[in-house]
Amino acid sequence: MKVALVTGGTDGIGKEIARGLARAGNEVIIVGRNPEKGNRATQELRRTTGNERVTFLSTDLSFMRETDALAAQIRGAWASLDYLVLCAGIVRGRRTLTSEGIESNFAVSYLSRFALTSRLLPLLEAAGQPNASARVVIIGGAARNGTIFFDDVNLARNFSTLRAVGQFCQANDVFTLELARRLKARNLRPLVTVTSLKIGVVKTNIRKEFPAWMKLLVPLVLDPLLGQTPQEAAEPALRLLLSPEFEGVNGGLFLKVRKFKGIAVGPRELDLEHGQRLWKLSERMINQSVNMNLSLF
Repeated sequence: MKVALVTGGTDGIGKEIARGLARAGNEVIIVGRNPEKGNRATQELRRTTGNERVTFLSTDLSFMRETDALAAQIRGAWASLDYLVLCAGIVRGRRTLTSEGIESNFAVSYLSRFALTSRLLPLLEAAGQPNASARVVIIGGAARNGTIFFDDVNLARNFSTLRAVGQFCQANDVFTLELARRLKARNLRPLVTVTSLKIGVVKTNIRKEFPAWMKLLVPLVLDPLLGQTPQEAAEPALRLLLSPEFEGVNGGLFLKVRKFKGIAVGPRELDLEHGQRLWKLSERMINQSVNMNLSLF
């Protein structure tokens, strides 16, 4: 039985991805920060899929220490990992620093993903086989061409929700390409692959912390034109994870707004120096939080 880990798996898109993976006969680990909600989701997923191998792990991914502890727990309990789905995210309409000193949108929606992938890579390597690679899928927003503010990643000087979203979406895209390059350089590409799925407007609880203007605009204007259900958003993610069509696809960026399609990689995502700079920044921020070394490449 293959093993899948889905962050944000207690609600929304993540929960529907977890449901699809469980229905396909995989053991599924779902991660969320609310134990009561997580236990309810676990029971529902077991009941609706007929798969008893669904496990919930409680972690607040805004904290790198907790993210590191989660990775250690998984490495201690599972010998391999076939699918890693990074779906947990927030869009918070105010600037909030975690107790580790990291802007919360960036911490949850990008940095925890870097940390978890880095720590769990040995399990992905252990699972991957020629023509049956372990797959990492990064789920993020549809924003493109955002700016990573390397000298002010916490947006202390000029915070806005759009800047925060643009930054973490761009970071996810750059990370996808940089990780793909490093996997190829280590000859791991046939064993582990990574793709990014950028999702448009979806009706989920991520909206709870939207700024007031987004709470008005999105339901009134965007939902009627572009809104999709969590099930509709999960379908292309499951294709990227399970379909033979995407076996060996590494570093691909995909978009689901109205239709699911591959998208061209922009010059900033392809910039080797840009990718290396983000990698070093991510390592430094995490090391400062948890005093660990994530330099696996």
